Amino acid sequence: MAHHTLDRSHTVNRWNRDYPPALTIAPGDTVSLVMRDSSDGQVHPGMTIPEFAAFDKLRVHAITGPVAVDGAEPGDALEIEILDYQHEGWAWTSIIPGLGLLGDEFTVPDLHIWKLEGAQTRSMPGVTLDLHPFCGIIGVQRAESGEFRTRAPGPFGGNMDVRHLGVGARLMLPVFIPGANLCAGDAHAAQGDGEVCINGMEAPMTATFRIHLRKKYALTGPYVLAVPTLIPPRYLTKPFHVFIESHEDLREASRAAVRRAMAYLQARLGLTRERALILCSVVLDLKISQLVNAPVSTVSAYLPEAIFDQPQT
Repeated sequence: MAHHTLDRSHTVNRWNRDYPPALTIAPGDTVSLVMRDSSDGQVHPGMTIPEFAAFDKLRVHAITGPVAVDGAEPGDALEIEILDYQHEGWAWTSIIPGLGLLGDEFTVPDLHIWKLEGAQTRSMPGVTLDLHPFCGIIGVQRAESGEFRTRAPGPFGGNMDVRHLGVGARLMLPVFIPGANLCAGDAHAAQGDGEVCINGMEAPMTATFRIHLRKKYALTGPYVLAVPTLIPPRYLTKPFHVFIESHEDLREASRAAVRRAMAYLQARLGLTRERALILCSVVLDLKISQLVNAPVSTVSAYLPEAIFDQPQT
């Protein structure tokens, strides 16, 4: 079995089944994909808010590839064994008016740069966050002809933002074109379930995968075998603050729960509303608690006490 590396010069910003592969590998080979951050290298440490507001959003997302797998045909499946992620020491999270769960409540953009130190960051006052890196986007080329923005996920994978696609996970994707033409990017150093402000910790990163080919494997959409540690272990050493909201509209229940978590963070840490939302986006986990009591659904938002540097008074 061979190992391959594809550098970040092999970057695309759309799904298109007609893109030629930048690399072809054999089943069982490993490949390291060197990925730009989701902005395609436009965001950088020291960037000002006005500079951020002017960046070209049509270049989102930058994904590395395509990587063809020899012998892959429609009706097969790729099994992507996630072996390693290596960040480059920094990441960013933003607020963009009109986008995200509460985008209608903010009129000006905001940008927070995280300094990543090993497996943690202390870049937000009063908290220490554990990193759990993963790719927001892992996908194969779509069945449809044409060029498509990367924002919407689908049966091909893509922009799923499933934070459990960390080291040790095995992701399976159906193959739609010969070679499959795998791409990955939008790496996050950390993210809460929901990614509520529009970003996780967006980071340039290198991901290493082992690619297996499952011939004639019936699969209608992405499937992942996740590792047992779905929450950073340190977070399990203390209780969780849980904000529970119910509403006939699941999205409205989510919005209400996030607002309550933001208010808690503002009161406890003295954060602005913007920075409270950014912190929620990278550490708050939204979970559907019930869908049975129609028409009302319930959402619970989980915030780990272990992130706080000082105990609650």
